[in-house]
Amino acid sequence: MIKHRLVAIDLDGTLIGRTWRISERNRRTIRRILKLGVRVTLATGRTFVTTEPYARSLHIALPLICYHGALIRNRQKIFYSRRLPAKYVRPLIRFGLNHRVQVAVFSKEQVFFTKPLDRWGKEYVNRFEPVPEINLVDLRHYQFPERPHKVMFVASEPKLRRIEKMARRLFGRAVYITRSRSNLLEFLHPHVSKGRALRWIAHHYGIRMPYVMSIGDGYNDVSMLWMAGLGVAVNNAPALVKRKVDWVTRSVDENGVADALEKFILKSD
Repeated sequence: MIKHRLVAIDLDGTLIGRTWRISERNRRTIRRILKLGVRVTLATGRTFVTTEPYARSLHIALPLICYHGALIRNRQKIFYSRRLPAKYVRPLIRFGLNHRVQVAVFSKEQVFFTKPLDRWGKEYVNRFEPVPEINLVDLRHYQFPERPHKVMFVASEPKLRRIEKMARRLFGRAVYITRSRSNLLEFLHPHVSKGRALRWIAHHYGIRMPYVMSIGDGYNDVSMLWMAGLGVAVNNAPALVKRKVDWVTRSVDENGVADALEKFILKSD
């Protein structure tokens, strides 16, 4: 009998590597557990627009967890949405610009970058998330389509480490601050996390958390790795993340997701 009836999988660094492609083994394994009746969702910091094609290719029908849990939706419906508190949007933008980092603002499935796009911004859109439309604007004065879900800083790891310390002193717990990659510092609603979003989906489908499995690699995944009955980290995760999980599988480049699903779901079938 299958114990884990819901699986949440992080995207970048867990299911896909730098090629942005899902390996055939990972794809085949996910489709096998879906056929067994296991529910699967993707949990990512990305936009829905850049996440949904992966879900479609895997035949995933569940709502997707986007923006680290600030948005839960499928193509037809938005189930949950938490935008940044309005009073912190402009201060965050000014803070980033004053420290001369590339700032990106995510509003209504569009991404607005500081004008001009610097080397770090170019690296982000070329290597980390294939944003379909790049909007270069004056962020200090631009009127966004709707209140943003997320503000993000892109810069070198040493610089962001210094800025993160200042940001935590300045904004405290007024916003959720996370690092999905070493050169990405992200700010969201204070009640947002992948763990909260995973709990919402589990409750929505009547699944208790002990029967939930999650797989991730980053600091932003820790909440869902801890929240799930079984938390699995891929081997390329930082040591701190690996210390907080129940199992460490192989790395993203070694089909760690498939290994974990085979071990805990397919072999228990």
